[in-house]
Amino acid sequence: MARALLVAAAAILSAACGRADRPNILLIVVDTARADRFTTNGYARDTTPAIEALGRDGAVYLRAYASSPWTLPSHASLFTGLHPSSHGADSGHLRLDEDLPLLARRLHAAGYRTLAYVENPWVGKDYNFHLGFDTFEEVWRGVRGTEGDMGAGAVSEKTERWLSWRAQNEDARGQPFFLFMNYFEPHLPYNPPEPERARFLARGGAPAGGESGAVDPADVERLRRFKHPEEVRQILGAGSLSPADFRLLSDLYDGEIAYVDRRIGEVVHSLRRHGLLDQTVVVVTSDHGEMLGEHGFMDHKFTLYEPVLRIPLILRYPRAIPAGQRLETPVLLLDLYPTLLGLAGIRDVAGRVGTGGAEWPPEALALPGVGGLGAAAGHGRSEEGPLIAEFARPGEFLEVMRALVPGLDLTPWDRTLVAFRVGETKLIWGSDGRHQLFDLDADPAEATDLAPRGAAGTSNLTRRAEGWLKRPAARPPYAVPGVHDRIVR
Repeated sequence: MARALLVAAAAILSAACGRADRPNILLIVVDTARADRFTTNGYARDTTPAIEALGRDGAVYLRAYASSPWTLPSHASLFTGLHPSSHGADSGHLRLDEDLPLLARRLHAAGYRTLAYVENPWVGKDYNFHLGFDTFEEVWRGVRGTEGDMGAGAVSEKTERWLSWRAQNEDARGQPFFLFMNYFEPHLPYNPPEPERARFLARGGAPAGGESGAVDPADVERLRRFKHPEEVRQILGAGSLSPADFRLLSDLYDGEIAYVDRRIGEVVHSLRRHGLLDQTVVVVTSDHGEMLGEHGFMDHKFTLYEPVLRIPLILRYPRAIPAGQRLETPVLLLDLYPTLLGLAGIRDVAGRVGTGGAEWPPEALALPGVGGLGAAAGHGRSEEGPLIAEFARPGEFLEVMRALVPGLDLTPWDRTLVAFRVGETKLIWGSDGRHQLFDLDADPAEATDLAPRGAAGTSNLTRRAEGWLKRPAARPPYAVPGVHDRIVR
C-alpha cells in the first residue's frame, strides 16, 4: 500500500512540473558490454569510435559498476534506482512489481512521450518492463536469429522512422521524449556481421591475447555459433574450449562491440540530422559485463568478479554536462535514475532514492559532473563506498546446469553472492560461508584471494554485507532472517 501511495504522489508531483524546456532523453543499453573493451575506457583497439565521440562532447565515467551480473535485476535497478535486494526482481521473482516508481512511469507522468525498442527477451513485457511506455516493441520477436544481427539494424531503423514521423507532427514536436534502446549483440553467441567480424580477428590487428597471425576459417565458423547453454558446460568443467578458442572468442566479442557502435553512430546521426542532438540527454551504458575465460568463467552469471561488474557509462548533454570530462569517481548504474529525473525537472526524489535507514545511505545518488539537477546537485559517491552488487540464488539456472551435466553436485553453485567493496578492498560474500577478499589496488585481476589467509577486514566486511541483507528494505529472495542461515532461499 505504501508503495502504491508513493507512485501516486510521484505522478502528481511530476505532472505539476510542466514540460517547458525539458530535454529529450535517449537511454542506450549495450547488453553484456564490459568497460575494458571500449575505446572510451582506454582499450587499444578502435572498437567504439562513435561512442568515443559522444564522450569527448560530454562525460566518461571510468569507474561505473552494475548492481547485478545479469539482465533482469540490473535493468530493474536502472529503472528504479534500487538494488536488487530492494526492488526484488531477480531469480525467484522474475518480474518488476507493478507498484514500483519506474523511470518510464515518472517521465510519462511528467509529460514525456515514452518509447522502447528492445532486443533482449529478459527486458520484455513478460517481466513488466513495458510499464510506463507509450510504445514498447520487442524487436527480438521479429528478427532474432538473423545471421550476424540480433536486431540492432531494426532498432536503428525503427528509431529513424519514428524521428522522421515526429519531425512532421507538430503535437509530437511539442512533447519531450524518453527513448530506451536495448542492443543485444555482445551477448553470446559472438557473431558480428562484416566488416566488423574480419576487422577484429587476429589477422586484423593485435588481439586481446597479444598474439598475431591468420586464423582458421573453420574455427571462426565453429566459435561464432558457440552459444548458451554450452558456456555452462564449460564453466562446469565439461567443455572443450582451448586457450586459442578463447582468444578467438575474445576477438569476435570485440567485433560485436564495434558493430553496435556503428548502429549507435547511425542513431546519433539521425538526432543530429533532425536538429535534436544538443536538446537530448544521450546515455550509453550496459547492464553488466562478461567473463571471457577469466577464473574459468564464461557468460556473466554465478560470479561477481570485476569483468562482469565494470561497465561503460557515457553521457552527453551540452546544456548541463561540460565536454571532455573523464571522471574517476565510482558510480553505479542505478545512479542514472535520480540523474535523469533531475535533468527532466523532476526533483522530489533526486539524490534521495531508496534510503535504507540510518546505517545505510541512499541507494541511488545523482552522478557527478552533471549540472542543473537542483536537489540532486552536490551528491555523489564517496571513494570509501560501499559499492554493492548482488546475485540471488540461481534456481532457474541450476535446472539448466542439472540437465546439461546429470549427476553433478551443484551445491557449490546453489548460493547467493554479494560484492561489498570499500575503497579498493572487495569482499565477495557467499551465503554458504565461502567468501573471497581482494585488494584491487595491488591485484586488479583478483588473482589472489586473501580471505583464507585471515586478512584483516574479512570479518568486518562480512558483518557489513550480512547487515546489508538484514536491513529493513531487503526483500526475498535476498532477505536473511539470521546469520546462521547458510543458503539464502
